Amino acid sequence: MGGLTLTLVLLCLSGTLSEDVGEDNLNDIMVQIQPEQGRNIENEYKTHNQQVETASTTTTTLSGCEPTIHTVMRELGAMEERLGATVRSLEGMRNRLEASERQVRSLNATVNELKRFNEDRPQVAFSATLGISGTIGPVSNEITLVFRRVLSNIGNAYNPTTGIFTAPVRGLYHFTFTAFDWGRSTVTGASLCHNGQRMVSVYDEKEGGSSESSSNSATFLLQVGEQVYVALWSDGRRISDNGNHYSSFNGFLLFPM
Repeated sequence: MGGLTLTLVLLCLSGTLSEDVGEDNLNDIMVQIQPEQGRNIENEYKTHNQQVETASTTTTTLSGCEPTIHTVMRELGAMEERLGATVRSLEGMRNRLEASERQVRSLNATVNELKRFNEDRPQVAFSATLGISGTIGPVSNEITLVFRRVLSNIGNAYNPTTGIFTAPVRGLYHFTFTAFDWGRSTVTGASLCHNGQRMVSVYDEKEGGSSESSSNSATFLLQVGEQVYVALWSDGRRISDNGNHYSSFNGFLLFPM
């Protein structure tokens, strides 16, 4: 800046002196300027031009960056939207997972309750056949049939010595029985009895030496200690069996009450 100022001063002086002292005196004054001062002026001028060029380049560069900044801002906005969508999706997955966990806990509680129910629930079931190879009857009086060959007796409620089932708990029970007989012109008749009362019965009258089976079943409520059995009718009724085990007596507890 000092060199530029000096130049301006000289120019002003040259104008003034040209008017006052003439062109020859002006030339003499310009010759008297030291060479070192001339070089300073030249360097100052170059520096000034470089500063102007640098400022112009910086302005151009900043102008060129503006589209890039807008692009980056748009990309950041798009990334923010995608991130928000991802967060919402994760929240939905978390909600579904929590719902599934609640369902699993509920199912586990139900299973545990059923396990406790089954553990506490009495298990009663039996199945038996006559276990003979021959015929019982004809009889003149009604008798209780004893099914001696026991296939199963869960709970030991059936007595294979007496042929009587005794209810261990109050509940609803289901019973079935089958009566088989062979022979000429014979009659089979038997009943499923509850405390001496006939609940259901079978009857079969054969002709011409045929062999036949008859079955029946019933479901009814029993109190603790009540008894169920199969009775063979009197008046010449009969029942047969062999190694094929046709005649049977079965029962089980449906559920306690």
